[in-house]
Amino acid sequence: MISDHSITKQEIIERIKSMVFLCMYCDSPHPIALSVVEYERQASESYATAFFICPDCRNKFVVKIQDLGKVGNS
Repeated sequence: MISDHSITKQEIIERIKSMVFLCMYCDSPHPIALSVVEYERQASESYATAFFICPDCRNKFVVKIQDLGKVGNS
């Protein structure tokens, strides 16, 4: 049996994978590929953390997105 938490986690990860991110360092017009997505729940808050490496300038950065409970309820 799959829990609601697992379904929500997968929906959020899939939504982040569908987003387009551009490098904030070199201003390249090319979207950067997502390397890793982690989902964590702390007390009553949940976060998705995405790790990126720009293929043009090779800078690394992390985007942390708070889950406001909207995924799956729209």
